[in-house]
Amino acid sequence: MSDTDVYREAIAHFATGVTVVTTVTEDGRAGMTASAVASVSLDPILLLVCVSNRIPTHRALEQSRRFAVSVLREGQEGIARTFATPSPDKFDGVALDPGQELPVLAGAAAWFVCDVHERFPGGDHSIFIGEVRACGARHGARPLVYFRREFGTIEDPERELTRNLAAWSMGI
Repeated sequence: MSDTDVYREAIAHFATGVTVVTTVTEDGRAGMTASAVASVSLDPILLLVCVSNRIPTHRALEQSRRFAVSVLREGQEGIARTFATPSPDKFDGVALDPGQELPVLAGAAAWFVCDVHERFPGGDHSIFIGEVRACGARHGARPLVYFRREFGTIEDPERELTRNLAAWSMGI
């Protein structure tokens, strides 16, 4: 196994949230699925996204100098796959939040609108640090997670208990 293969196998065991990073330029909208997103600072409020140097979204982020991050929720696996696959229009048929200046996906568990604060090289990726200009969350939404190359969610213990009690009371 090459070092890259070993690394890919090991990093697949790191459970992460699933997001879609989007922006708009004069040429139109661009977006990609991303798991390399993290909070950086509270003062100022910063978050980072890592973007491959080889994809159109990278060029679009360099041009627009702003981006949105939509944190996907349980049930949005199809959107994650759409934005992870090259396509002439990844936004075709995808509902957007009409109240946002950048493309924020409708129904997302949370969202952030950022201005690019800094950009750093990171091998075959760039690390874009965004200053958060606006954000919000949908309370009660369960996040979509990615673990060992599969999508899943975090089980809510109260919901699971309620489901088990209901099954028990029905004799299942």
